[in-house]
Amino acid sequence: MIIETAEPEAVPHIFLYSKVESEAMLLSIVIPVYKDFERLEICIKAIDKQAVDRHLVEIVIVNNDSNEELPGALIAKTPIKILNCKREGSYAARNKGARIAAGSYLVFTDSDCIPDDEWLVNIERIISDNPSLDLISGHVELYPEYSKLPNPFEVYDMILGINQRAYAKEKKSVTANLIIKKESFIKLGGFDESSFSGGDHELCVRANRQGFKFKYFPRLVVYHPARNCMSQVVNKAKRRIGGRVGATGNKKMKAIVITLLPPFVRLCKIIKADDFSWRDKIKAAKVLFIVKFIQIAEVFKVVFFNKKKLR
Repeated sequence: MIIETAEPEAVPHIFLYSKVESEAMLLSIVIPVYKDFERLEICIKAIDKQAVDRHLVEIVIVNNDSNEELPGALIAKTPIKILNCKREGSYAARNKGARIAAGSYLVFTDSDCIPDDEWLVNIERIISDNPSLDLISGHVELYPEYSKLPNPFEVYDMILGINQRAYAKEKKSVTANLIIKKESFIKLGGFDESSFSGGDHELCVRANRQGFKFKYFPRLVVYHPARNCMSQVVNKAKRRIGGRVGATGNKKMKAIVITLLPPFVRLCKIIKADDFSWRDKIKAAKVLFIVKFIQIAEVFKVVFFNKKKLR
């Protein structure tokens, strides 16, 4: 089923929503996609393997590329809604998907993620056992996509990329594996659409401040390919800089100072990574210092030359 909705006004923290279409619908899996259709199909196939009642689940795909149409052959046992989001940014796309979602819970993941076979079953059990929870996060397992032996960029990303367990200690989560009650999401005002990076953590911070209940469950697992080349690692670093430095006041100054400081903490994480050899750690450390140099250069471009933030 293809659904096309009107573009909302571009106002951060204002969440326009439609009435839930079916009170019986439990889960709406919201997946933004940007030039990643091949891996999106893999993600959908993984969802289709889940042993859940198809009447309780739907997939909401939001195409964030205004110049390219989604392929018409997206076939799945699970009901699919497809819509376009002309505003740039995955958070704008997620907000738009949430607006037409029929489920009482929004299940966020990414087009390049592969959910574990028991992912939705575990989500249903956790929701049933913990009805008071507003936000639920799960583990994100990074893996080398093309080889069992990770290259230096993959080692770097596998060590430093996504640590949901550490994020959960601060009641934060990435959207690769985040479940939110739709009514809570509406009360929070959705994601900040002005950001291209860090909007998931920012939403979690707002939720914590407003007293919404959050919990991390390691048995909820999705698999995410580690970034495997310099361009992918650099693009993520630049996107994070844009998200941080794009803030105002004290947050902006703090982001600039942190970026300019030597990466001692991240270097220690590489050194302490038990699952990798010293040869791999040295290679990952080299990537770290290259990325740090690029981040510093990006700060100057964003602050002094008003460079457009990378999406």
